[in-house]
Amino acid sequence: MTLTLADDVVTEVEVTGNPQARESEQYQSQFIGGIKNEVVGKRLDEVSVSRVSGSSLTSGGFMQAVELIKAEAAA
Repeated sequence: MTLTLADDVVTEVEVTGNPQARESEQYQSQFIGGIKNEVVGKRLDEVSVSRVSGSSLTSGGFMQAVELIKAEAAA
């Protein structure tokens, strides 16, 4: 996952999936297709997703990555 920021506001998001099963591929694809609308234009500290386009497990991994990005940005 890559987030592009300008003044702590998300201007772009890129997510690459790595599905291990056909069902995973479906949910990851739905998540990738919908995540941009959920986070672009929001401040980094306001980004919070729990379910995107019917996918909830993928959101958890996304939020873990966001927390790492926040920690790196603060360092």
